[in-house]
Amino acid sequence: MSSIISIAQKISEYDDAVKLDECLDYIPLAEIFESAAQDQENSARDEGDRVVIALLKWFKSHFKWVNAAPCAHCGNTETVGRGGTSPNEEEKKYGTQVTEIWHCDKCNSDTRFPRYNDLYKLLETKSGRCGEWCHVMTYLLKSLGKDVRYIWNSEDHVWNEVWSDNEKRWIHVDSCEAAFDKPLIYADGWGKKMAYVIAVSNQGCKDVTNRYVRRPDAALPRKLMSEQQLAGLLVQLTTNARAGMDPVELVNQSILDEEEDKELNSFVHAPTATESLQARQSGSAEWTASRGENGA
Repeated sequence: MSSIISIAQKISEYDDAVKLDECLDYIPLAEIFESAAQDQENSARDEGDRVVIALLKWFKSHFKWVNAAPCAHCGNTETVGRGGTSPNEEEKKYGTQVTEIWHCDKCNSDTRFPRYNDLYKLLETKSGRCGEWCHVMTYLLKSLGKDVRYIWNSEDHVWNEVWSDNEKRWIHVDSCEAAFDKPLIYADGWGKKMAYVIAVSNQGCKDVTNRYVRRPDAALPRKLMSEQQLAGLLVQLTTNARAGMDPVELVNQSILDEEEDKELNSFVHAPTATESLQARQSGSAEWTASRGENGA
């Protein structure tokens, strides 16, 4: 669970006022709000939620998913992964912890693909995979004044949840799929089996696995620690996040915790007829198949 602790320790970075202002300037607000206003498919939803949907659609068309890094020398897109290496000094400037190496058989050269963690660099490159996409989307949603969670999954995927003022609940948001309020897309659409799904925000940490895994055959054994240890860890991280919080706000958060606990404990497996539970769209067919996320 070191990943959760690390995310919790860094989650406040997403409240950087300067970066949020930069994101607000980056988003084509007029286009987003016009798209939200004309969204007939989601006309029953609140305007604030339609704005999030419009942002997801724009982001999906604006950012590029990298299956294999194209050759920097000849442009060949069918490069072969050669594993990871330590980032060089230039790559470290942008928060890179690992750089992938991709080999081109056509010109016999290697291309470096740094997994950047710097907001400005990612807004420049507009490329990456779920880690980069979720990282940027967290900033973009917060720049619009949304309460946002960073969702960590033990089976190597990350996404977001956003608080809906209209529905008074946390709603699933996946920028890689432009998916909004489709929490069953992973287990029922991708065929993905999961053990842990943990939400992290500046209000604390929550085990939200029940929102995403509602069938026993979609659940993997939870072996990272005992359930008592996990509960204790999440309580401690939440206590740390709320240290110094206004007493009235603490009471409000406790009420919201109780309401969400009721929601999480009430879930049954019943996807709606209108819910799109397609196989994974982001990533190559070979890659998604190797991860067991192609709906097979």
